[in-house]
Amino acid sequence: MTRKILALALAATAVAGCTLRHSDPSHNGAVSAVMERIGGTGQVIEPKRCALKIVILPKPIRDWAVEGGIWSSADGQAVPPDVRRALEANGLRIGVITGGLPVDVEAALNAPPPNRIDPAQFNLPEGENTLVSLTDSNPLAAVLMNKGGVVSGKDFKDASGWFRVNASYDGPTGVALRFVPEIHHGPVQRRFDALPNSVGVMNSMQFAVKDGQQEETVRDLAATLTLQPGQVAVIGCDPERRGSLGSFLFTHAEANSDRTIQKVLLVWASRSNSGEPGSQPKPPPNLVPIDPADLLKKGASGR
Repeated sequence: MTRKILALALAATAVAGCTLRHSDPSHNGAVSAVMERIGGTGQVIEPKRCALKIVILPKPIRDWAVEGGIWSSADGQAVPPDVRRALEANGLRIGVITGGLPVDVEAALNAPPPNRIDPAQFNLPEGENTLVSLTDSNPLAAVLMNKGGVVSGKDFKDASGWFRVNASYDGPTGVALRFVPEIHHGPVQRRFDALPNSVGVMNSMQFAVKDGQQEETVRDLAATLTLQPGQVAVIGCDPERRGSLGSFLFTHAEANSDRTIQKVLLVWASRSNSGEPGSQPKPPPNLVPIDPADLLKKGASGR
């Protein structure tokens, strides 16, 4: 590297404000102006993000849309066999649908009011997670867990069901989604959590106050699906396994009725850039050596 190229890089950094990770339009304009003056093209570097669209489809138990139609289209081979067997032993079903959804499922998702279902939208930094609520709080819930063929039961007070969903990039176009079931239970308590410092190490001198219930995270039943454009992840239950984790998460008694409601979770995922949604990486700018003194002169003459 020549002294001129090194000086050029330093001068461009100083004019641009020392960083290109910025979403301020005026800042981006300044960066573009600098790149034009040095004879190249540039791009403001934005953080990697994942856009999620999440829908929970409720239907009466064993309705074809949530029991037959959707699972006849879902590919259960999207997860390894051992993961799939562990999920099935606990009343959970998972798969990936490629292309359009079954007609009856599409009709249910696009039903007019009062049965219209509005999807939830999330835009997460890569590697971050969000919680998806599946069930309201139950005063008392008895849940059977099957771990390696050994079945045990546990009672939870004031329990609600959740999935923690983590999103990250996978390959050139994919988004990997990691689903982890959780049970939140017990009274709401105040706790103090240590905050991480700038290098991600927990700092015992700084704390965040959080109010919440106890969290039973079932990591043994975590599952990861990689979605490509045009695919949707589907998670539901086997209603025949009563008392299972799947039954707890995806079924509930309908209010003011003797019916049981069965639900299916659908998740769409895509790559999203906060500056350009859905953008793909662009070639790096073409830089040519230029004397920093000439750059400063051009900047002064342009004012």
